[in-house]
Amino acid sequence: MRVIIIGAGNVGYVSAETICEVHDVMVVDNDPSREYIKTKLNVSFLSEDGSNPRVIRDAIEKHRAEAVVSTLDDDTTNLFVCMIAKRVDPKILTIASVNDPDFRIELTSGGYEGVDMIISPEMKTAEKMYRMAILENVTDYEFVDSVGIGAAVYRVTPKIVGKIVLHLDLPEECSIFGIYRNKELILDVDTVEIREKDSICVIGTRKGLEDFNDYIGVENRAMEFVILSGSIVGANVAKMLLSDKRKKIVKIVDYDPRRCSTLTKIVPEAMTLMEDYKDPAVQASEDLFKADCLLVTSGSDDTNLLMCMSAKTYETVKPITRYSRPEYKSVFAGTGLDTIIGYHNIITNEITRCLLPDEVALMRMKGDNELFFTYEVGDKSAFCDKYLGDMRIPEKIKVVAISREGRIIYPSLDTKILEKDLLIVFTNTDKKAIVKSVFGKNVVPEL
Repeated sequence: MRVIIIGAGNVGYVSAETICEVHDVMVVDNDPSREYIKTKLNVSFLSEDGSNPRVIRDAIEKHRAEAVVSTLDDDTTNLFVCMIAKRVDPKILTIASVNDPDFRIELTSGGYEGVDMIISPEMKTAEKMYRMAILENVTDYEFVDSVGIGAAVYRVTPKIVGKIVLHLDLPEECSIFGIYRNKELILDVDTVEIREKDSICVIGTRKGLEDFNDYIGVENRAMEFVILSGSIVGANVAKMLLSDKRKKIVKIVDYDPRRCSTLTKIVPEAMTLMEDYKDPAVQASEDLFKADCLLVTSGSDDTNLLMCMSAKTYETVKPITRYSRPEYKSVFAGTGLDTIIGYHNIITNEITRCLLPDEVALMRMKGDNELFFTYEVGDKSAFCDKYLGDMRIPEKIKVVAISREGRIIYPSLDTKILEKDLLIVFTNTDKKAIVKSVFGKNVVPEL
């Protein structure tokens, strides 16, 4: 597919990086300092104003584009770009990046007035933070609505330490597919004994992932939540928490008077404090770090890092924060916290959902090479009418679930694979040749 990405900022760059090995990509941006993108990625670059209708038309015609993704900073402009692109070519696929929830127009299956799809990294960040906040043992969470399953990583609790994975009486709608141990991911886990510092990787439905959280034991239910920054992410996390059936105390702290005024209107059930949460005196007087869960949602990586380190010092029960720039990944990892969300991972999964086939990539976890993809079993497939245990699958590849006639099966070695089964496969190998040797030359995961 020939794709034009308007804007080479954070969202545009990561979008291009995600799809450029699969699609023919042109990036349009009028900032000369961003022209370096063509030397780092397999893309062409047009130095023009991507919001200009003439530029949009010329770019579509020159690139013979089949899709346009607008990732500029202004939501209104992104919707406008999509509308103009549709006027140039009504058949073109248009995708708009939108952060403000008020601009997330409802879409039908055929799109809506020029916009076929919307990606919303800020809202996805809010949803991920919310899920990680209410599932007390979870340190990472991803979900794919189109398939109806997701993956989550859980801290080990005393209840399951010393037990063999195969002997666990798991909830129905989930399955353990891996264990992180000493920074290594073990996929052959059935006979593994769970240790105290392990992290458990689980695949399942939303209910299954929630049930697993309860199954391994919750020492203290999270009831009090403190949100630092009333950003779009912060405000929407608060809304999600307060819409939950379980009674909660939600406190939002922000130093901006206008933002605080807005928060009291859009999230009236939350307690809004107009204070500088970076001030140690405020931190102490308001007990900010003593909440059951602390969510740091500002748009500043430096601020989020500072709060992250402070939470570590005060031994906060569960701090959750985010970073925007990929170069900050190692810096945040150095804090030792395991509940840190990379904004580029959110963008990657959003653009994957829109522009990469499921057999290329379904969703990613934290690691650069950790991804899920799908494989449909045909009548000539090596998997057809075979038992999973009889298949020789390399150690870094695992069939974690099977979608069969509208239901999800979590397979064991004696599961027989049938024609038309949709295999959901996880891999953390960086070698495409290994994957191709198992699933055929037409399956090329975006590693």
